[in-house]
Amino acid sequence: MWWLVDGQQPKSHITGKTMKKHFLTLTCWVLLSLSAQATGDSLQYLTPKDTVFLQVDEMGNKVFLHHLEKGQTLYSMARFYGLKIETIFAFNPNINAAGPIPQGLSVKVPIPNPAVVKCRDSLHAREHYAPVMYVVKRGDTFYHIAKTCFGVPLDTLYKRNHLSSFIVHEGQCLFIGWLSTAGIADSLQIGNSLGVPTHSLSFIFQTEKAAGTMYSQNGAAYWQREKKGATDFYALHRTAPVGSVIQITNPMKRKVAYAKVIGKIPDRAYGDDVIVVLSPSIAKLLGAKDPRFFVEVQYFR
Repeated sequence: MWWLVDGQQPKSHITGKTMKKHFLTLTCWVLLSLSAQATGDSLQYLTPKDTVFLQVDEMGNKVFLHHLEKGQTLYSMARFYGLKIETIFAFNPNINAAGPIPQGLSVKVPIPNPAVVKCRDSLHAREHYAPVMYVVKRGDTFYHIAKTCFGVPLDTLYKRNHLSSFIVHEGQCLFIGWLSTAGIADSLQIGNSLGVPTHSLSFIFQTEKAAGTMYSQNGAAYWQREKKGATDFYALHRTAPVGSVIQITNPMKRKVAYAKVIGKIPDRAYGDDVIVVLSPSIAKLLGAKDPRFFVEVQYFR
């Protein structure tokens, strides 16, 4: 059990800035490797014995890896963290929804900032919370982590981690706060970059059912695999009305996504077999690996 509170954290007696940097990084990755076991147990999805290591993904979401314990399922785990199962699949395109889910599977879970308790005085009972650490990434600054990422006072984060300077290093772990072992309210999860568009576009698609006739297509989808970091949820389509929302299904992965049509597919720009051009975010939600893959499309007009 590794339980961190203000004023308690392993300290290094190694002198020298270079040695200290390597020690902090090594310590963090050792702890990360130790945490790469089951999260929680057969009765709870998170216990005070667990440590939540947050990292920032390419879309700016704070995420951590939950390692499925025996008796845990993706569906009940999603509910515990206030998520819909579709969002779990969105964050984990490598998971095949149609296949078996092995014990010990590492599942990427978004953690909203309001769910992290930053003030020790706000804890109702410490035995009901797990410590939350943040893994510093390249380009991070102490100010950015404290103020922008988590909204923690600079002096609080400084003292909590027994720092000797405001310089942080890639791979270093910072003790941020605590996460309730009772789970996360779904009202807090609407803020992640996949949750908002997935929820809103799905809602729009359902409302469009009453306004028009449904059309279905099968064919190839195309996306620019080399384009990274984009978080837009859009598509180009030949006949769906511009501004409408279409539903795209990858039958091989059994994954569904929604996209807003922002224009027509340009003539002669793609082959006739391409029925939809997708943004990278949509393609990743659908588990696409190749620039072209088979999809089913539904839309209303």
